[in-house]
Amino acid sequence: FHLRDGASELGFTIANIAEQVRGAVYGLEPFTFAGDEEDVDVRVIYPQDFRRDLAALETMHLFTPAGDHVPLPEVVRVEMARSYATIRRVDGQRSITITADNNSKVINADEVTRFIFDHRQEIEARHPGVRLVERGSSKDMKEAFGSLPLGFLAAISLIYLTRAWLFQSYPQPVLVLAAVPFAIIGVIWGHIFFGFHITFLSMIGFIALSGIVVNDSLIFVQFFNRCREAGVPTYAACIAAGRARLRAILLTTITTVCGLLPMLLEQSFQARFLIPMAITIACGLISATVLVLLLLPSLLMILADFKRIAAMLWTGEPLSPESMILPDDLNTIAASSANA
Repeated sequence: FHLRDGASELGFTIANIAEQVRGAVYGLEPFTFAGDEEDVDVRVIYPQDFRRDLAALETMHLFTPAGDHVPLPEVVRVEMARSYATIRRVDGQRSITITADNNSKVINADEVTRFIFDHRQEIEARHPGVRLVERGSSKDMKEAFGSLPLGFLAAISLIYLTRAWLFQSYPQPVLVLAAVPFAIIGVIWGHIFFGFHITFLSMIGFIALSGIVVNDSLIFVQFFNRCREAGVPTYAACIAAGRARLRAILLTTITTVCGLLPMLLEQSFQARFLIPMAITIACGLISATVLVLLLLPSLLMILADFKRIAAMLWTGEPLSPESMILPDDLNTIAASSANA
């Protein structure tokens, strides 16, 4: 609608003309009254035949602020043109939503979004007045990733507290948790092997994995502590714990991975959302198990050396080397420690 000469003198504006035409087409709600179960809106509207007749709409009468009625063609010039079917606003600013389908074999949605926002300044400079804003799943994903570190820190703290209470030691739970970052190796290679990208569910699976991988360390350290209480030297206790708990550690890992195999091998569309989480837990657990059997004994030996050095500095007594010779009755000591 374009105002004709003299229309403004009658008190007409584009806004009040548009409001009256909209009221003719969509109706006006003068009041609402409360019903028995819900509120009922009263809508005043032109008959349907009138609203569907474009010629009738173009000859409708408009009311001036003074209450006089004037035919619409005498006030405005109507121009036929394309317009938006719906106008959406975000924080008071007019917005449009850009959507597209991507070929997942070539590129994923996260990479497309990252590319667009890497060139945000260039796009906004090319189109003045346009501002790119992240919404939808991309924004939800970023907010979710922002809260993940807090959840991971809470999980690690609870694991540490429970292990410190169980071992009656403050440094040993740190050694147990050392298996968690090494599980990332299996997580990355697992996603590469199965051809999946690391997603938000992969991160959720890694938090769950941090509570699973410490079980192997728990089995090992608990047996190691029993050997140490029986008077077995640190080196011999590590060997004894590795021999006695190898089967239990492997069975823990194998049963968990076998339980996740149906999910890993599932090819349905619904399962593909959960497969990255299963890959994270299964492959991360496999790599962590191997590293627990190799890394944890080394860390326990290093911790024992630090304790001996600290004792020497505190007491001033010379540092005596710990026995590295395995006792002949190591199996008997291990068996008695297990029975204890």
